[in-house]
Amino acid sequence: MKKIYCINKDGAVSETVGYIILFGIMTAGIALVTLYGYPLLLQEQANANIRNMERNMIVLQSDVNALVYKSVPYKETTMQVSGGVLSVEKPVDITDPQNVEKSFRIEIPGALPETDFSPGGLKFLSENGDISILLQSGAIVKYQSGGSVMISEPRWFIDSVAGKNTLVIPLIEVNSSKNLAKSGIGTVQMSVEPLNMFDGGTTNFKDFSSSPPYTVTVRPPLEYQKAWENFFRDSLGMTNNPPGSTSWERTGVDRVVIKAWRINVINL
Repeated sequence: MKKIYCINKDGAVSETVGYIILFGIMTAGIALVTLYGYPLLLQEQANANIRNMERNMIVLQSDVNALVYKSVPYKETTMQVSGGVLSVEKPVDITDPQNVEKSFRIEIPGALPETDFSPGGLKFLSENGDISILLQSGAIVKYQSGGSVMISEPRWFIDSVAGKNTLVIPLIEVNSSKNLAKSGIGTVQMSVEPLNMFDGGTTNFKDFSSSPPYTVTVRPPLEYQKAWENFFRDSLGMTNNPPGSTSWERTGVDRVVIKAWRINVINL
């Protein structure tokens, strides 16, 4: 008589099902991290790089101010450039009509004819090309998503003493004798010299006070127009005239002081 043995296979089935469930949970977890977590980590790293470059630009602005206002002949700063490229944006040729909107235009009717000034700058462009930060004529401006904002203001100011208004406009050009761009750790080396842009290239200084009051009109560069317009309106009390145009004016000015410098970027 044969004996029949029954083997209970439920234990093996349960172990297999449990393994499949655990493997599925692990796979789903990895997929979720890859789909949502990794892009968030990359975005957070990109944001950290932008914040770091904003701080770096403020340091460079401090260096430029030391060169221009404290008669320091040379400055250098070592910094880490991550998530993009720092480069020298050279001034454009203001005699070319295509470059008109890329420069400042200053006019004082009856005293100073329309005068174009191309500031150039030190520019950081993110690796995706969607954010740029520019040290431009003493200001730090940021461009993103079709708009611009001023991170740190220049030293343009209106001073009212004894009922008289004095408008001070420092113009700072950034230039270099060669094409410079840097990513990673680099040292920004800069020197300063007068920028003789007035009276046929003989002086860098103009002081208007003999026939007040003056009306001063300024038109900012187009790319960072909104940032400069907010500064003109909120800090200098200028008005948009004619309304809807790109020109801003300040009336009733008793004295206007304009001085120009050139920052030479030696190396990055």
